[in-house]
Amino acid sequence: MMIFEKPEKTVAQSELYEDLIREVLLKLPVKSLLRFKQVSKTWLQLVTSKAFISDHYSVARNRQPDPSFFVIRNPIYNKNRAVNVITQICMDASGIRTDKNIPLRFIGRCGERYTFPVFFPMGFGLYCIFELLSQTVVLWNLGTRKYEVLPPSPFRDRINPEHDPSVCFAHVDGDFSYKVGVLSVRRYSKNNNSVFVQRLQLYSSSNNSWKVILIPEGSVVGYCMADGVNLNGKYHIFSLDSNQEQDYNNGSEEEDDDNNYIYDYHIMTFDYASELFGRIEVPNTPQMTGRCNLIDKSFLISNDGILLCLVIPWINEDVNNEKFLDMWVMHEYGVKESWSKEHTVGPISNDMHVLGYSKNAEGFFLQDCDSQLYLFKCGSSAAERIVLHHLSFEMTNVQVIELIIESLIPIKGTRSGLK
Repeated sequence: MMIFEKPEKTVAQSELYEDLIREVLLKLPVKSLLRFKQVSKTWLQLVTSKAFISDHYSVARNRQPDPSFFVIRNPIYNKNRAVNVITQICMDASGIRTDKNIPLRFIGRCGERYTFPVFFPMGFGLYCIFELLSQTVVLWNLGTRKYEVLPPSPFRDRINPEHDPSVCFAHVDGDFSYKVGVLSVRRYSKNNNSVFVQRLQLYSSSNNSWKVILIPEGSVVGYCMADGVNLNGKYHIFSLDSNQEQDYNNGSEEEDDDNNYIYDYHIMTFDYASELFGRIEVPNTPQMTGRCNLIDKSFLISNDGILLCLVIPWINEDVNNEKFLDMWVMHEYGVKESWSKEHTVGPISNDMHVLGYSKNAEGFFLQDCDSQLYLFKCGSSAAERIVLHHLSFEMTNVQVIELIIESLIPIKGTRSGLK
């Protein structure tokens, strides 16, 4: 009787086996990989390595999933202290469907009875959530359901609190280190007058600390201006400079004719790496009889993270004050002459205001005075209502953001990058 011994695997065979396992795991969703980390120590080391996390994110980005979005919903009033909720909506060939509600219970731990969280996509599957009332900053990974509350800024003045606007933004670099910025206004007393200075409180995970950077003169983030966007390693936000704003900063309470001021609208940029501010010029808007440009209500969006876009609302005073939206695209980054008007959308009901835009959905998200949500398609100029799940307490929709690609990036432990 002949006995055959099982041949031992060669080094080449072992490497081939490991490569095949890695290729299979790269194609799996985050939810599955979280379970597979428990299979063995080898798999745990593989799935949590920086190289695997980067490659897994790249593979996920190359897929073309159906457009998905989050609607951030805040309770209007509830004696039982209702929590904030995000509702996921998806689009496919059959239309729009409401997927699920996710309660944001961790936001309620910031100490405020009523909370007002604002989301900002910071890249690599992470969201920065800024609670306006408490000035609390939370980093959240939707895929892993992990979050981290950042240490409070030591530069916040409790006696003279921060004033609107308070805008929060964040960015994750290729080493998975991140920076978080809070734009705000600080009030100082000078000669019995109040002096308002805009500044940036900047947190860096590399040293786990905050610093303050003054915003350069000539760039003022207005009260009604929307959040900005990340592009090319920089943060961009629509801003202005005017004599009126300078009088406001000097504590003047004089009310003058608004026509006496020349407003310098532009895009303020902040480079995350160099921590320097910059400026990009906006396009020259059409000036014609019957057209009223609402330039102060303009907002920025990003076209697939490649091109910078500016949406400028305007009113046709000759026809029932109908509202329209012009979309401008900057085809060559930083060059004013490269702006071109790509679309004009409307008319839009004056009872509606814009919550967001999506290229994948090919339209704007609008909300009416009854907190009903609509998708206004650019091509057909038709508004389709989005029916959200009914909750036991009244909610208002405050923000719509596109669902970003999920990732395995850990929240804790990214301060010095991953090993």
